[in-house]
Amino acid sequence: MKRTKRMVTLGLALLLTLNGAVLFAAPRKDRAATAAAGRITDLAGRQVALVQPVTKVVAIAGPSYEKVFMLGQAGRLAGAHFYMVDRPWVKATNPGIATVAAIRSPAEPNLEALIDLGTDCVFFWDYAAPLASMENAGIPVVVVQQATGNPRTVEEFITYQKREVQVFADALGAEAQAKARAWFDYLDKKVAYVKGRTAAIPEAGRKTAIYAYGEDGLGVFSQYSYVSFWLELAGGRNIADETRQEMDTEVTMEQVIAWNPDAIFMGRMESADAVLKGRTWAQLKAVKNGQVHLCPDGVMYWDYSSEGVLLMQFLAQKLYPELFPDLDMVLETQSYYKQFYNYDLSAENAGRLLSHLAPL
Repeated sequence: MKRTKRMVTLGLALLLTLNGAVLFAAPRKDRAATAAAGRITDLAGRQVALVQPVTKVVAIAGPSYEKVFMLGQAGRLAGAHFYMVDRPWVKATNPGIATVAAIRSPAEPNLEALIDLGTDCVFFWDYAAPLASMENAGIPVVVVQQATGNPRTVEEFITYQKREVQVFADALGAEAQAKARAWFDYLDKKVAYVKGRTAAIPEAGRKTAIYAYGEDGLGVFSQYSYVSFWLELAGGRNIADETRQEMDTEVTMEQVIAWNPDAIFMGRMESADAVLKGRTWAQLKAVKNGQVHLCPDGVMYWDYSSEGVLLMQFLAQKLYPELFPDLDMVLETQSYYKQFYNYDLSAENAGRLLSHLAPL
């Protein structure tokens, strides 16, 4: 799915002017002869030949570390985006991350460093210049994040979510394929559960919301973003879709006041103080009614990873608590972390995660 401006501000900026020494790294002739052993189709529709089995992967693009981890293949990680290596919940759930190389220039990876890691596969964006450089050096690259082609409907979004996971599973083999199928089943089950509770809400009666980010809370996720689809699945309406901006945008305080949403969700922020302590925000009904929620942040942002299916449930319960009296998000999060991350999350730590706190 199209990358967000927020991901760029968090260190994923595209730096296309590559260092000359990197551009002319020697091709990996040792891999070229055996690469035809396996071939997959990546998210950009490219045919990619991979050695079999793929034993050393480098997860650079967006949520690619989390996808590898969720599919039970963390032991294959040779390198990962530096931001992921340093995350508290990553360290807690995967102590082995300490041995994984941090890729400090993710948008222009050092080819010699990738070769030295013995890289069999790099999970990357569709950035043309670095893609060509890695391929010229004999390093197989699988595109798992695209700049264009966002889904336009909820149905397309669910299909897209599965396709994203499937690409990783195709690259990683039979064990990952089985885990991917289990995740697809979980996604379908939880979508049906939430939609079953919210289906009777008339369109005019669906609560409006914004999903804000940034120092002042005036960055919002807009149409065709993961967030907008998760909100729709949760029975809400992302009022920021009205901007007609794709993925995310900056808005004015005047616009937020005019929208006056029923709920304000905040993600990728360390606290909700920008809203809760802001004089101007205080006039909004979401603030007056206690409907300002700092969203969880686990292995990856819940709005940008497989944990999005947990976010959907979190959003639905916050919007319509009367429809979900049986939904225990502590237990749900514990169960998810056990099934998909093979991690025993304590009730106390699950509560901390849901409150946007680091693990004990």
